Amino acid sequence: MTVSMTRRRRAVIAATVLFAATSVTAAAPVSAADQSIPAPRIATGLGFDTCTAPSVAALDAWWGTSPYTTVNIYFGGINRGCRQPNLTPAWVQTVSGMGWGLLPTYMGHQPICMLGTKEHRYTAGTADAIAASNAQDAIAQARHLGLLPGSALYADVEHYDRSDTSCVTAVLRYVSTWTRTLREAGYLAGVYVHQDSGLRDLSAVYGSSSYATPDAVWMARWDGKTALTGWPTAPDSQWANHQRAKQYLGDHDETHGGVTLNIDSDSLDAPIATVASR
Repeated sequence: MTVSMTRRRRAVIAATVLFAATSVTAAAPVSAADQSIPAPRIATGLGFDTCTAPSVAALDAWWGTSPYTTVNIYFGGINRGCRQPNLTPAWVQTVSGMGWGLLPTYMGHQPICMLGTKEHRYTAGTADAIAASNAQDAIAQARHLGLLPGSALYADVEHYDRSDTSCVTAVLRYVSTWTRTLREAGYLAGVYVHQDSGLRDLSAVYGSSSYATPDAVWMARWDGKTALTGWPTAPDSQWANHQRAKQYLGDHDETHGGVTLNIDSDSLDAPIATVASR
């Protein structure tokens, strides 16, 4: 290890302590009925997501030189688009030790009316069974990486055609079963949704007795604004207790610490992963 890297590691250790004190707090964005779920780790501030988990070297270069303190990981799912050569239990331990928060995203089956080309999809008739299977796989993948119960795992539900009422029902069933299955295993259920499809439909049944309400929402709206309130398709009273994230800027390049990555940018006040200690 070079002298410069030794100094950098000392700085990382100091930054990790600061991160724990300022960017992550304990909260309980679940109802009294869900007290068996451990208190989650809450990330605040800015994060970013990339298709492939960045290398340790890239995240080392970005830590403290970029405005970001949380990084997304696509940790599983049949529709996951990128290979993940870096995403191993050792990688999770290393980057978490640097101070990075991890936002776990599962790219499973998509609604039949999704506006895109993903092959593997569900209907109203298959949504419950597929969601349960996806959630069980997500739990297994999370455990393999060392993501503990109490972690929030986010189902990626891409933009879809809301004029198809049967498809809307499929989405609500999928998210509800995803939520219940994760909670039974002690995990929190998050969902990534577009502001004009998934967020609208989940907001319409928020608190419903028919559908389980996810513990956190991560909304895509590329307007360049980081605000986590004042959303046009969900009132501020919903997901109001450290339960919101927003992808506010899409596909673009940023360079920090001499390393360039292609990212989306996120604003967070939401539960993320809790990582097992070495």
